[in-house]
Amino acid sequence: MSKSVEERIKFLQECANLYETGGNSHLTDAEYDKEYAELKAVKPNHPFFHDVGGIDDDHVYGTLVKHKYVMGSLSKDTNPEEFGVWFGKTYPNTDDVVAILDLKVDGLALCCKYQDGKLIQVVTRGDGITGVDVTLNALHVKGVEETIQAQGYVEVKGECYKNRQAFYSEGWDKGTADDKKVYANPRNFTAGSINQKDPNVTKERGLSFIAYEVRGVDFATEVDKVKFLIDNGFETLKQYVAKISCKGRTAKEVAGVVKKYMDRVDREGLPFDVDGVVFKLNDVAKAVAMGTRDDGKRPKANRAIKFPTDRQPTILKDIEWSIGRTGALTPVGLLEPVQLAGTTVQRVSLHNIAEMKRLGTLRYGCKVLVEKAGDIIPKVVEKLQDGNEPIKVPKRCPHCETELEWDDTKTTMWCRGDACPAQVNRSIEHWFKKLGVKGIGSGIIDKLTSSNINVDWDAWQPVECISDMYNVHLGEVALAPFFGKRAFQKIVEAIDSVKTVTLAQFIEALGIGQVGRTAKDIVAVASTVEDVDKLTLADLLKVEGFAKTKARAFLDGWKAQRDEITRLLEHITIEEAKPASDKLAGKSFCFTGSFSNPTRKEMEKQVEDNGGKKASVSKNLTALVWDGEMTGSKYDKAHKLGIDIIDQATFLRYLA
Repeated sequence: MSKSVEERIKFLQECANLYETGGNSHLTDAEYDKEYAELKAVKPNHPFFHDVGGIDDDHVYGTLVKHKYVMGSLSKDTNPEEFGVWFGKTYPNTDDVVAILDLKVDGLALCCKYQDGKLIQVVTRGDGITGVDVTLNALHVKGVEETIQAQGYVEVKGECYKNRQAFYSEGWDKGTADDKKVYANPRNFTAGSINQKDPNVTKERGLSFIAYEVRGVDFATEVDKVKFLIDNGFETLKQYVAKISCKGRTAKEVAGVVKKYMDRVDREGLPFDVDGVVFKLNDVAKAVAMGTRDDGKRPKANRAIKFPTDRQPTILKDIEWSIGRTGALTPVGLLEPVQLAGTTVQRVSLHNIAEMKRLGTLRYGCKVLVEKAGDIIPKVVEKLQDGNEPIKVPKRCPHCETELEWDDTKTTMWCRGDACPAQVNRSIEHWFKKLGVKGIGSGIIDKLTSSNINVDWDAWQPVECISDMYNVHLGEVALAPFFGKRAFQKIVEAIDSVKTVTLAQFIEALGIGQVGRTAKDIVAVASTVEDVDKLTLADLLKVEGFAKTKARAFLDGWKAQRDEITRLLEHITIEEAKPASDKLAGKSFCFTGSFSNPTRKEMEKQVEDNGGKKASVSKNLTALVWDGEMTGSKYDKAHKLGIDIIDQATFLRYLA
């Protein structure tokens, strides 16, 4: 049996390795050169030929490339019923309407460009107009073909993805994979893997490519496109494609066909994540004649229909009551393990007591319906069956025994204990996290604040507030034997690693009320600690984002913590915040989607460092920065308001 091209290249690689290491190659130089030339002619862009200098190196990761054909996405409906409404308006006469249904793969869109049958470039979708050159990385993606049977310029578009079973078995969602990086889902993993400056990292990640579109070749039907792709070696969605005739069917009946198709999809058994199905008019010429919307990004003839959010029934076994940093009592439901959107869910936040009441009288052992909102956050939707013993809401704090108090709206109960260990511990954790200190996690903090650890109590007293953490070094005699000498030294070094901060960082890290990132807006009207001392309710009500309740909570909280602030200032120096530039002065940005190099947080910091503001979508927003992949409420609102929607590369040009 003759060897495949891949087997021949592997053999050639073995020969090359033997040659480089001084071994005896299986081939003479002449035989090697002949085999090398033959294989390179068949697969000129195979990574082997790149590794030994066979491919040109003019592709630079991150280079912006303008698409020849707009690389858009489809307009979406949230369910088959919505789709039916759209179909009825779009196709009032169904006599000659034949369509195909296939899956909407939730991966990273790539465009593979060919000239006279040879791969010349691979580009991400970006904003549909401009993408990023990832050619050298894409060469390591299974299914990206180096040659095709076509002359002239041709584009093959599809989705890059990570096999979902491999993603979870390799532990990428838990940080147990080799490089300990944690990814929320296979799509984020795929984006992070293809957007690497080192192609070898991409190579190790095991990505695949599935093709669904061809441009530059004339086809009569969508079915013909699939045949072309299969004939050229691409993985396709052929086995999932359903061809339907809409002749004589009402819009409701067509929607019913779509629903039946969706109900048959075994999402858990697929090698890739899917977030919907795609309806395409089979007649390519008619689809083109119907035109596009949104500057050519969305074809009018075709539509995507989203799968309903994954919902499963399970049993509420118990309630775990916790007190957060602000003192709010939060119920966490402990569930019988249930599979949702590819992950096992055992815990779910019930948010507050009002939410529990909305769900009905929950009892231990009751059956509940759980969903993952956006396939990410577990949520109890409703109670399905009653349980046994009623759930009792605690009257006292589970951590300090202080009597709990209702808020004015009877929504949440609060612990007002000044020395509540749960609040103290979470406040300390919040402080160091917001200052960017690494190595001071909840486990260390819980030990340092506990009186139940085995230490010399004549030489050490537990931490009772944030400022006490800066005296931990004084407890070396007692704590070094407990933690270990080197581990204790690392704790001290971590605590001391950040001693100079801006006033905005200082205020945000204190965690007073619900100030958060609006601390920078306070500093805009009060630039020193003494200025903050002088703030009045009227002053804060003039600051964007502050209503009476929030303003009062901050003023009362600042006053209550003033002694602690004084103690902290013995260890912390407040520096004047100086923006790197004023390039973004007067401008505001909102970010939506997944980003890397730089990440969303890094870009938000760039906005603030250069005099701009991170803001929500409103008519005053300068631009929404979109990853070019997933649309949602932010995108829809920005589009409706006529706000500029730009890609990451365009945003970065603001800083150039």
